Amino acid sequence: MRKRNYLKTDRSSWYARRKKLFIAAGILFALYLLASFTLGEMGLIKYIRMKAQYNALSAEIAALKQDNAKLSGDVRALKYDPDHLEQIARDKLGLARPGEIVYYYGDP
Repeated sequence: MRKRNYLKTDRSSWYARRKKLFIAAGILFALYLLASFTLGEMGLIKYIRMKAQYNALSAEIAALKQDNAKLSGDVRALKYDPDHLEQIARDKLGLARPGEIVYYYGDP
C-alpha cells in the first residue's frame, strides 16, 4: 500500500476554499453592480423618471408652440386685416357702423 500524500490533499482543499471565496466575491460584486445600476445616482429608476419628465415637458412645449402660433396669427390679423379688426370691434365692444341697427339678445 502506498503512503498518502497529505501535502497534496491540503493543497487541493486550499484551492477549493480559494475557488469558493472567489465565487462568493464575484457574486457579491455582481449584486453590488446590479444594485448600483438599478438604484444608484444615475440608475435605471432615475432614468425612467427623467424620461417621463422629458416626455411631459416635450408635450408642454408642443402645446405652447401651437398656442404661440395661434397668438401670432391673431396679432398679424389685428395689425393687417381690417375685416378682423371690425369683427372684434363689433363682437367685443358692441360697436356698429353709422346707420346700422343693433339688436341684443340676452345680456348686453
